Amino acid sequence: MFRDDDLRLRPLVPLAEWEGGLDALEGAAVWVVPAWVEEEFYRLNNLRFQIERLFAGVWGVRVDEEALARAAEAARVLVRGSYLVAERAEAFTAALPPAGRFVLRRPGGGGEEEAEGPLEALWALKRLWAARWSLDEVIARGPGGWPEPAPAIVVRRV
Repeated sequence: MFRDDDLRLRPLVPLAEWEGGLDALEGAAVWVVPAWVEEEFYRLNNLRFQIERLFAGVWGVRVDEEALARAAEAARVLVRGSYLVAERAEAFTAALPPAGRFVLRRPGGGGEEEAEGPLEALWALKRLWAARWSLDEVIARGPGGWPEPAPAIVVRRV
């Protein structure tokens, strides 16, 4: 688990320095957002507690599909509206080239977000995290299912 006192950690790591086994992307301008960044984001915004409250009473003997859809959408809005620590956001945008098109995705699939410039790439990262609360993803995880923090890939498009 990430420790608050370890502020040396970077929220965006060049692929050449990453030890997570993403060799298929070698040669491109690629960065990795480590999983601890997502974990820290959820923890510092108290999102687990807030999201669990959204889904309270939804799963039962019979699933209330309308309530489930409302809770999933509310969770997505909550994730998109929460703040990334200022130091992380600044380090993320500073690590990317000042101009360019970027594609953000998770290793192994799970959606893709496009962005124009570093700031929009930061917003795309939050959209990628929020996508884990789509109705289909929530149903696939089932009652009490919680997405594990995972790395995200940032690829610069030429």
